[in-house]
Amino acid sequence: MKYFLFLISFASSFFGAYAQSSRIPDSSAIFKAGYKSIVTIDSGRIYKPNTNDRSGMHFRPMEIDCWYPAQTSQASSPISYSYFLNLLQERSNRFQDDTLYNRITSDLVEYLSVNLNIADTSKLTRLLTASYAHAIPVQQNFPLIVYLCSYNGMSYENISLFEWLASHGYFVACITSVGRYPGNMSTQLPDLMEQVRDADFAIRYLKIFDRVDTERIGATGYSWGGLAAVLLAMNNKNVKCILSLDGSELHYYGDSREEDFDFNQIIHSPDCLSGKLNVPYAYLESGFKQSGQDADSIFHHFTFPGDQRLYIHFPKATHEDFSYLPSLGTRMNGPGLSGQNLSVPYKEFALYFFDDHLKNIKYELIPFLDGLLRDKTGDSIYPVVRVKKNLILIKGKIADEKNGEPLAFVNVGIRNKNSGTVSEKNGYFQLNIIPELKADSLTFSMAGYETRVISISDLIKDSKPVYLKEKVVELKEVTVTTKTIKTVIKGNTTTSDFFNIGLPLKFLGSETGIKLHLGKRPVLLKSFTFNISTNHVDTAVFRLNIYSFRKGVPFENILHQNILVPIGKQTGLYTIDLKKYKLVFDGDVLLSLEWIEGSSSGPGTGVIFLSAGLLNSATWHRLTSQAEWKKAAGLGVGFNVLVQEIKN
Repeated sequence: MKYFLFLISFASSFFGAYAQSSRIPDSSAIFKAGYKSIVTIDSGRIYKPNTNDRSGMHFRPMEIDCWYPAQTSQASSPISYSYFLNLLQERSNRFQDDTLYNRITSDLVEYLSVNLNIADTSKLTRLLTASYAHAIPVQQNFPLIVYLCSYNGMSYENISLFEWLASHGYFVACITSVGRYPGNMSTQLPDLMEQVRDADFAIRYLKIFDRVDTERIGATGYSWGGLAAVLLAMNNKNVKCILSLDGSELHYYGDSREEDFDFNQIIHSPDCLSGKLNVPYAYLESGFKQSGQDADSIFHHFTFPGDQRLYIHFPKATHEDFSYLPSLGTRMNGPGLSGQNLSVPYKEFALYFFDDHLKNIKYELIPFLDGLLRDKTGDSIYPVVRVKKNLILIKGKIADEKNGEPLAFVNVGIRNKNSGTVSEKNGYFQLNIIPELKADSLTFSMAGYETRVISISDLIKDSKPVYLKEKVVELKEVTVTTKTIKTVIKGNTTTSDFFNIGLPLKFLGSETGIKLHLGKRPVLLKSFTFNISTNHVDTAVFRLNIYSFRKGVPFENILHQNILVPIGKQTGLYTIDLKKYKLVFDGDVLLSLEWIEGSSSGPGTGVIFLSAGLLNSATWHRLTSQAEWKKAAGLGVGFNVLVQEIKN
């Protein structure tokens, strides 16, 4: 069971006018949230191929996390949050039999602590939830809410939502996101449908339990789980309504052609019957979906025929605001706060939505929605593609000033505006910009040449090549010490298959890197090593860059020539010999890989996953040439160099 952790940043609370419920429930209607885990198998499905029924991996393993309305007793005790974090490690080991994981829990605790600014990690492991083990169930029937977790996700992502719904009279079944053996989820339909079938099995299994009304079922899911919830409703007539928390069924085309291909396979499959989504459906969406680059087109369900469609956009919210994780930081660092996520009132919305459609309580949802719109916490404009009319095309050729030879792989772009590219081997480039950027300038830069800045208006008027002047640098003569003890590795040596950073190959000039502390004395860089854990690329060319720092951010490429790194289909360790370049540096530098050419894979643009490690260093990344650098703390990409001390 492999988990890819992508770079994320947890948002602060942007707003909260309606985070506290406007409904003041009668105290007699509020219960405790009991918890139990159901461990069983689905003997109707084969899990591990080429095994017989005597194998423990032959049939599909099932572990369903359940929250239910309960009373407390002397035997009841609140469960620690670390219990749910540890389930990730336990299930990663139980769902496969070829790898033993023993650091997943500790790594996850460290990762969350760094991103949530929790200095003392023990505070997170000691944190008590409002879930009670061995709590006595309330003796009456309750509607069932089926929650489908995000991509390779588990119940720890939204525990407060489950507790909230259980305390207000719902039985909640949380379905872990597990694909085909060995439990790896992917964006491919067969893996997604495994989670959908897990949810369908859970519904059938829970029919044998008292206090679970499987005739009144609501489905909900976060991120990838929102798409799974929609597919569940399309294939299970007992699901009466769907709530999607920033779900992946609203798809923005253009971010990754590989994901676009997989998504098309899903929506054109017999399992995705868009016209048959005839139950009430609500979608809560975060902002910033097109903040980097515009989408080509958008797929959503709001135009399909159906009973009810409800869409609310939260312009100041991030994707993570629809999970429990941001509120953990508030709870750890903010005195007197209960841990409720104050930035997006999705728990309250969920309660009112399910009350409306599963309990026929009609008087809460509309006033709540009116409040969101009145206070501009949310809006109801359906998602649209940003208009791309009147784009200005800038094109030209870049050449060496001295000999007129074309220059390949020159970085071209508007500084800090996420609008850039890289010149081709013949020196030609082209770039589309929006009219608002017409008054800006393009920056042309490459190792070994002086940077040049030219106004866009001048480039449009003049069709002559852009000439770059070679940078004359006097290299100091260095001598390697004869001592044998001064060769060391600087950076992050991880080869982890568990922690990974995805590097989608979408915009030429995109790059990712890590800060290295080389020390006060000059060192010679002898080799550069990194590890690719998963590779969806046939061919691609990267460039190794080394930047100085100024005022805490990467500033200038201090290399004097291109160092190209071709990458093929293979995974594992890549080591690049640097001795011939005679690279001598000291102090702090940023070591990065930049995508400059190629990329071919099966369905389209590829992606590679680079091994990463916790707390080694932050990862720096930017979208394209000359774009603004962004820093993501807590997870450092696995780049390292072998260095040797020198003397002048």
